[in-house]
Amino acid sequence: MNPKPDDVLEEALRTYPLADVPGDFSERVMRQVRATPTAGRAIATSPAGFVRFRLTWMDYALGLFGSLLAPLGLGLWAFLPRQAVLQLQFQWQLFQWGMIQPLVAVSLVTAGALVVLALLFSLGFVLRPRVMAR
Repeated sequence: MNPKPDDVLEEALRTYPLADVPGDFSERVMRQVRATPTAGRAIATSPAGFVRFRLTWMDYALGLFGSLLAPLGLGLWAFLPRQAVLQLQFQWQLFQWGMIQPLVAVSLVTAGALVVLALLFSLGFVLRPRVMAR
């Protein structure tokens, strides 16, 4: 069997001897990090040298949007025309119909099981220990 080019490259990277890290490596890196400007603007710091907390326009916009959702929903419900309210009541009565209830129950159980599986999969992915390459 012929090896794939990726397999040859992977094997070469695994067997290549690694050099030791110099002793002052972290000091040099931190010196460069301190000297690097952040995105072309200065960061406001407190007298103690800590970065001060700042709110951006997106923080205000998301807060305003979230706080207006409930009043908007209540306002829409209050000003719905009578015909729309009757249509919603009719749709709700369809769910109360005896032949539909098993289908709705099975659908809700299936959806719940899929949500739980997705949550477990994502937790397993996030909590998986990192394997460091040598």
